[in-house]
Amino acid sequence: MVCSQCGNTLSDNAVVCVQCGKIFQTDIAAQPVSKKQRMIKIISAIVIIVVLFSGFGYFVATIGRSYHPIIDDQPSIGFGINAAPGKIMSNKINGAIEGNDIVFPLEIVTNYRIIRLDDPEGKQTVPILAYITPRGKVVTAMSISESCRSNDFYLEGNNIHCANCPSNWNMESMEAYACCQKYYPDPIPSKVINGQVHIEKNIVQNWRTRL
Repeated sequence: MVCSQCGNTLSDNAVVCVQCGKIFQTDIAAQPVSKKQRMIKIISAIVIIVVLFSGFGYFVATIGRSYHPIIDDQPSIGFGINAAPGKIMSNKINGAIEGNDIVFPLEIVTNYRIIRLDDPEGKQTVPILAYITPRGKVVTAMSISESCRSNDFYLEGNNIHCANCPSNWNMESMEAYACCQKYYPDPIPSKVINGQVHIEKNIVQNWRTRL
């Protein structure tokens, strides 16, 4: 490199001329970017774009999701909870008859996240399923997937899974992520009264399989 002011020959990385004192920091041309550096920048930009679009797509899908109408009308425990960490298997409990309702404690459902129980009068052979969604909804359903005849399910993440086949569904919309599009655990209405989940026994006992 040659000093543009006095003509003194300098090293390529000089920042000041030792002869005239001229500073070269602003005169030194930017070093060319290597091919490897260019590739790293391009890949980084692509990754950022993919992540942004994926996040936006998930946001749009979530906002636009159609929740199952019965589940959307279900009672809430009043606060959301974390998605299921790993598999949460169902626990079998006993219910009771109170007037025209099948009843069981809400506390048991909130503690276990997912439970099953039989019709206390034995008129319905399909068990009842109850679980809590990450949005805090108390979901009650008939515990069967007719395509594989499973009557047991577990929670994982934001989905409810069949215990006997790969089928799984979103806990609230029942959007299917594998086979058995139509044969998710069929939601049935319930209500919470004084800490007890109430389901009309006629709804349970008159329910029939969809196949």
